[in-house]
Amino acid sequence: MKKQNVAALLGLSTALSVGALTGCGAAANNSSPVAPATGNGAGNTTTGSANVQKGGTLVVALPPSTNITWYLPIENAGNASIYNAQLVTQMYPNVIYINNQYQVDYNNSFADKITYNPAGTVYTISLKKNWKWSDGKPVTANDVVWDYNLIKATDSKSAPAPWPNYNAGSGGVPSNVKSVVATNPYTVTITLNKPVNQQWFIYNGIGQLTALPEHAWNKYPNDINQEIAYLGRQATNPSFFTVVDGPFKLVSAKSSQSWTLVPNPTFGGHKSTLDKLIFQYEASSDAEFSALKTGNVNLGYLDLSQYGSKAALTSAGDVITPAYNFGYYFIELNQQKGSPMYAAFSDVKVRQALEYAIDQNTINNEIYHGYAPAQYGPIPATPKTVFLDPKLAKPLFPFNLNKAKQLLESDGWKLQNGVMTKNGQALEFELMYPTGGESTTQMMELIQQDWKQIGVVVTLKPVQLAEEFGIMNNSSQPGKWAAAAGTGITYGGSYPSGEQLFEPGGLDNFGYNDPTLDKLIAKTTEPAASQAASQQAFFAYEEYVSKQVPVLWNNAVASLSVAAPNVHNATPEYLNPTTEYPLLNYIWMSK
Repeated sequence: MKKQNVAALLGLSTALSVGALTGCGAAANNSSPVAPATGNGAGNTTTGSANVQKGGTLVVALPPSTNITWYLPIENAGNASIYNAQLVTQMYPNVIYINNQYQVDYNNSFADKITYNPAGTVYTISLKKNWKWSDGKPVTANDVVWDYNLIKATDSKSAPAPWPNYNAGSGGVPSNVKSVVATNPYTVTITLNKPVNQQWFIYNGIGQLTALPEHAWNKYPNDINQEIAYLGRQATNPSFFTVVDGPFKLVSAKSSQSWTLVPNPTFGGHKSTLDKLIFQYEASSDAEFSALKTGNVNLGYLDLSQYGSKAALTSAGDVITPAYNFGYYFIELNQQKGSPMYAAFSDVKVRQALEYAIDQNTINNEIYHGYAPAQYGPIPATPKTVFLDPKLAKPLFPFNLNKAKQLLESDGWKLQNGVMTKNGQALEFELMYPTGGESTTQMMELIQQDWKQIGVVVTLKPVQLAEEFGIMNNSSQPGKWAAAAGTGITYGGSYPSGEQLFEPGGLDNFGYNDPTLDKLIAKTTEPAASQAASQQAFFAYEEYVSKQVPVLWNNAVASLSVAAPNVHNATPEYLNPTTEYPLLNYIWMSK
């Protein structure tokens, strides 16, 4: 959860815009609260609430073959899935909520406001006073401090299994944190060792924090390592998570079936009018489409391979809305020592040649019906944001098989028996991708065909998403895989710098390491003399990483969300296309 989660290239992804880059300055954070409107239609919102009805069961379809496997707000690498996080945030909201305009939305945050000193070293979080745990206890600053202490403990490389946490080090937490204290029951003060880009720290540092029920969970108050080992064991046990402060409580979890929640009456924010909220497992996109037609799912998605059949849904009144996630999709190339393709994939010219040989325009037009614009870096061109370097508006590696082949040949690769070979290493390997999405399969088959034309031979290996994550995250056996596709990164409300993405460790489970890039990433997190200077530091990072191709950039695929006619407020404001953390407590149903 928290930030920068892994998502599959299928399902309920949505997206939109971001805020401006900000350097270190003297003013307090003045992001304006956003007061969500109350809607009376699936595709419209109004400012009144008179038409809102109580009751109904909202059934949300998960992407094909996607299980929810983890229920603790602090995640380890093997469970850093956006789909786990989407359920968990219904029970344990973050201290700050980033809305679809990429601003801190204090109406839907536990934080009431955040201020900081001119140097950017002291941050004061004022918390709401009306939040309660579902057992009636008040939610206080001590619960936030305890969460930080758990994050700090799980960050250590020597932390007991199943740690360290996947977000280790993000936002300079805990390495740059001098102290986190509760100065009163509803105020948390964070003091840093050195100044940083303030917006970066609010989004990536404070954005990690969640209130956790210390009074209910702290079994080992005198031994933090025992405590995190205990919580790590409970993290996959849904029955443990009975004390919550979010809008919903989990009442049932059936692996590969469904996860049922009910409204939490003690929630301090906007209370849900639903009777039940169900996250439903789908074996395939065909099964999910059938469930939409029969009404067994009322908030789902249309796989773009089924686009020609959309009339079966719209004729019944379903509303289909395309939207783009703020993040990127990719093919990971295993550059760990011990990988079967270590030498080849560590060569930037090989990576660039493979990028040239991906026909993103055909993928967009033929497979995704124009809803998947080409992307050649970590910042998408669609939607347009201030984070996209103008120099990268044109494709860096437009589809060109001749150029791809020439680049390999200039690097010493020669065609032998139909396969490019160099120093005994053949460009022949297995490419994993997640099952269940026909569009993903079609994309992989097209890439396979085009790569074959430049002498790169791949065998496609469809596996379930959880299995793919498990193989990639098993650092003790890097020889088990060569390349993996069909996944991506959603920035999830974080500042979109490259920390924890392309630096060693964190989400980097593919072995890429470039000290020059590490220095450029570090510059994006430092205080800047002005907004323009901060932006230029970001662009320098973006240009370099885009050209280095640490992963193979793929199309920025939109999702098509589908809402039944009796589902209301299923709009970008509440489904939150920017971060993929929806405000499902605002969804209501008519009878």
